[in-house]
Amino acid sequence: MAVTFTHTTPGTYDATTDTTTSPVTTTVTGNAMQVRGDPETYKALGLVEYEAPTLLFVAQTYGEVPQVGDTTDWASITYTVKSVQPLAPDGYVILARVVIGL
Repeated sequence: MAVTFTHTTPGTYDATTDTTTSPVTTTVTGNAMQVRGDPETYKALGLVEYEAPTLLFVAQTYGEVPQVGDTTDWASITYTVKSVQPLAPDGYVILARVVIGL
């Protein structure tokens, strides 16, 4: 299933000019499928699997990976990324196990 992770960096305030820059939004798109989560990961994060799905994610652009704190819509619910476990055999991420939660 196609999925997009969104990361928004807030604008910064410059006191000398009394201005704030606009927030910057970046996205990582790709495909994901829900897989069984690792019980140890859930335990470490204080999450319950039925409330926090684990996705096996492959980015459209080689090497891209979502970050903890990014948001995504999965099964019509907006989730936040809680954990990212990348697989990068040659130094570039080819897929990642991404735990998302409310």
